[in-house]
Amino acid sequence: MTMKVTVITPVFNSANTINECINSVKEQDYKNIEHRIIDGESTDGTVEIIQSSGVSYITEPDAGIYDAFNKGIRSATGEIIHILNADDMYASTNVVRHMVDHMTSLQLDICHGYVEQINDIDQVVKRIGKKTSKQELLSKMRLAHPSAFIRKHIYLKYGDYSVGFKIAADHEFFLRIWDAAHIGFLPIVTTKMRLGGASNSQVELSYRESLSATILHGANPIKAVIRYYYERIKSLLPWIQPKP
Repeated sequence: MTMKVTVITPVFNSANTINECINSVKEQDYKNIEHRIIDGESTDGTVEIIQSSGVSYITEPDAGIYDAFNKGIRSATGEIIHILNADDMYASTNVVRHMVDHMTSLQLDICHGYVEQINDIDQVVKRIGKKTSKQELLSKMRLAHPSAFIRKHIYLKYGDYSVGFKIAADHEFFLRIWDAAHIGFLPIVTTKMRLGGASNSQVELSYRESLSATILHGANPIKAVIRYYYERIKSLLPWIQPKP
């Protein structure tokens, strides 16, 4: 029997994109998937779209996106969990199968890949994600969290996402569990992510929280602060950004 995968979608007022997200899950050729949507009491018609889709959901107030992540994780019955945000979609119909096969063959606890950021006319703006190490993560968040498939036992043993972080709890989570988990990289595009998410719209907060996460998990404070200012300056000078 194939392992069950739980796809968790946190959502708040995403009526324009939630249907595309739901359909990308339904179209996966890996069939042992449960899809759970965690809605933060949307008021724009999102809930009605979810209801008509037949996908399992809850709608109630939450303390932010990581609180929604955690609700989904705690209710998940799958052995592997993937978080697919409401503005995102799978890049192809075989993403889940490829990730599960890779995790199974190498006995991985976590597998991640590439994510393509797209604009409002579906053009690829940037590809993010890379094979990385904890040392690199102590410098910068280089793992594309929207691509990460994670076995539930990792969450059960090491904890879920800290709601004390508003943007960078994923960075803190990977730093926390990195040395204890068997982590692999599969060089495929897993997810297409629309620009405009929390980390894109709150860049300064994202950098500050990542700075805190790296120092918390062993980065040299002076080097971390220098890196913070370097990344902030670079983000304000678009002409020195790498091409997609």
